[in-house]
Amino acid sequence: MSMIACFLAISQDELDALYDESGEIAAVLDGEYAAQIIDIDKAWHGIHFMLTENSSASSPLAHAVLGIKKIGEEDVGYGPAHGISAASVKKIAEALNGISEEAFRAMFDAEAMTNAEIYPDIWDKDDEALVFLLTHFEVLKGFYADTAKAGKAAISFLN
Repeated sequence: MSMIACFLAISQDELDALYDESGEIAAVLDGEYAAQIIDIDKAWHGIHFMLTENSSASSPLAHAVLGIKKIGEEDVGYGPAHGISAASVKKIAEALNGISEEAFRAMFDAEAMTNAEIYPDIWDKDDEALVFLLTHFEVLKGFYADTAKAGKAAISFLN
């Protein structure tokens, strides 16, 4: 079984309601919003590592993949989902927008990722692994840009 990171754009009001009624998270993710969920496949851990390796814990980049505030305790795949406020989505989108393809490529360190046991263990395939990460980084970047433009909040979860 593999772990993939998933993301859903929702209104801030809907996110706030989920914090109050966290038992509804599975119904939201499996219900009417299921078709709107995007994922970055197994690239999530590598992207998270690359974005956080040289940034502080308070940086918007630190929250781009795994979210910010836990939505209850319900396991939605691999632990609970996490919410990201509309204001934080905007900050994350701006931070991600500041990372060019060239800058992202420069962040890639196959040896460091292998040594840190970053999932999935594919980092010995330098070019192939980097293309895999870059492709999914662009998906993540697009998700945040679109979500910020719509003024929405987000949910992230591992499934």
